[in-house]
Amino acid sequence: MKVTYPEIGCEDIDAVVQAACVELLQHQGEDGAWGDCFDTGMMPNAQTVISLHLIGHRDRAWIEPLVYAIRQHQREDGSWGLFPGGAGDVSTTVECFYALELMEAWAAEDAPRTRAKAWIARHDGVRRCRNLTKMFLAIGGEIPWSWLPSPWLYTLMFMKGSPFSIQDIATFTRVHIPAMLVLSLYRYRSPYATGALRELVRYEEHERDDPLTNSFRSNLAAWCAKRCLTFLRMNMGQDGTLAGYHSSTWLSLFALHALGVDLEAPIVQSAIASMRQNLIVNNGTGYAHQQTANAYVWNSALASRVLLEAAIPPTYPPLQRAKAYLLSKQQMEPRTRGPIGGWGFSSNNVKHPDCDDTVACLDAFMAFPDVPKSSVDVGVSFLFSMQNRDGGWSAFEHNCDKRWLERLPANDMHRSMCDPSTADITRVVAFLLRRSIVSPTHPSVQRAISWLQANQCHDGSWYGRWGTTYLYGTWCAVQALVTANFSLSNTTLKRALRWLLSVQRLDGSFGERCESDVLGRYSPASAGQPTQTAWGLDALLYLYDCSTDSTMRSAIQRAATKAAAWLLDNKSADGWHDTLPNGSAFPGALYVTYHIYPRVWPVMALLHFRRSIVGHKERPEGGEHNGVASEIITDLSCQNCEPAQLVASTSRSAVLSP
Repeated sequence: MKVTYPEIGCEDIDAVVQAACVELLQHQGEDGAWGDCFDTGMMPNAQTVISLHLIGHRDRAWIEPLVYAIRQHQREDGSWGLFPGGAGDVSTTVECFYALELMEAWAAEDAPRTRAKAWIARHDGVRRCRNLTKMFLAIGGEIPWSWLPSPWLYTLMFMKGSPFSIQDIATFTRVHIPAMLVLSLYRYRSPYATGALRELVRYEEHERDDPLTNSFRSNLAAWCAKRCLTFLRMNMGQDGTLAGYHSSTWLSLFALHALGVDLEAPIVQSAIASMRQNLIVNNGTGYAHQQTANAYVWNSALASRVLLEAAIPPTYPPLQRAKAYLLSKQQMEPRTRGPIGGWGFSSNNVKHPDCDDTVACLDAFMAFPDVPKSSVDVGVSFLFSMQNRDGGWSAFEHNCDKRWLERLPANDMHRSMCDPSTADITRVVAFLLRRSIVSPTHPSVQRAISWLQANQCHDGSWYGRWGTTYLYGTWCAVQALVTANFSLSNTTLKRALRWLLSVQRLDGSFGERCESDVLGRYSPASAGQPTQTAWGLDALLYLYDCSTDSTMRSAIQRAATKAAAWLLDNKSADGWHDTLPNGSAFPGALYVTYHIYPRVWPVMALLHFRRSIVGHKERPEGGEHNGVASEIITDLSCQNCEPAQLVASTSRSAVLSP
């Protein structure tokens, strides 16, 4: 039986791209940034409610939407999970239960409360929680500090001649450690502790916390605390937050209090006010989320790139505002460690740049004809300086690969201590080549290509650290290799194509479960996901572009057309929507739903499909805008207002101001 595939014309794609770009522009803020939500599930909601109570900050307008969201996301079995469809998670469930108990959000006999208690008991109780959860419980006086790993080993991080240093730990974990160390050394307890979990927690008399009576231990604690305080002062932003992360900031505020800083001090109140800005609430739908960091820089770079790819002219005022915003976020101040010139993830991350955001910002920047050359040059220098000795790139660190640190007893969040090279970040190569910064024969490129080839999985895929997981890594690796002039006759790309075709769903879509990163292998989702389908489609198109074999091109074309048709068929009136997280923060512990991803990646893939398969030539970036771009601009003009003014009425989520 002959299988037929849908015919997709320019007009089909152009209509979808036009609507998507108009909708994307309507979400831009007045400052030029895109504030789409960085959603990491219920854990930051619960941690915020807990921390606000334990720090003595009472703000009903902040707390009540989070409590409502926590209650809405409880499952029938009483648990809370890391993502939809996944198993219940002990730490998340305990934190949500604790938050609701502190807020007296339910009665003792309520069925949801009873089910939650029973679920926690069936899963070995509070002792099974991850150490970060136990840290908040110990601060609240719910468990003894003896339930956490002894802090004394970690004082070595600050000693000369030690086998490891605080700087050997990856940024995203490093910024948590000094505060955790201070709190553990002093066995800190909040003045607002209540004993809310007394029904769940039982411990023996010998486990109770004793005062630090030993003079040597007291002196060592004071010595280490002094160094931790220096670290906090050096790394905190002007707003009091630490790398823009809420978990590290909350712990740091408690640590400062343990060291004698008043909870009403300006630095504490400034940090609380800054974190409140990251609350997102949609009063119409009841959606509420406390972002553990905002994604303004990352969002804005991706949105700008999509709009430029759609041939909207760089002189268009919203794009000029986006450019100015991104330029203002380049980190040019000298740091104690590492080069200048990179970008961070969040609007208030001013001291911790990373490779991924730097590539995204530079890639958007270089489509503007009037970007300062000095800004581009220093950003590119940052990227070159971050290439690891093995040839790959990692997100935050340079040569942060002491893998034995993963075995330290305090680490129970898998790959959280090191920041090794990964395929998704090594796509730095694709940017360097696409923008003609270097040639494919450049030594840095050759080393990176060797790393990618050596780290391909046996099934032909690549592991991606920061997206979902093997689809993301494979998409990134394929674009790097194709941009480096690999052809499909190369065995590496043949294996990648075979894998992509093997995991494409019958309806043309792609979908992968979050568990892949813990399982160490691809785990298919029960339904296609728009973002992942866009990654799969784009990877297929890169392989199509580098193929000269007519049979192979025909097979790829069929697969790509099915994927493109699925995207076109599954766009609703307000765009695409992922039903599973599309990013990873800590494998097995924290996953991310980037709300902007379905707004950008399907459009990028469809534009690529239009160029490659439909057969129309790509217009040069920065040239005259085409008909689609004209219609987008006209469409917005007809609404008689600037896109920034439309956010309040059209956005799926609005920031609740303090």
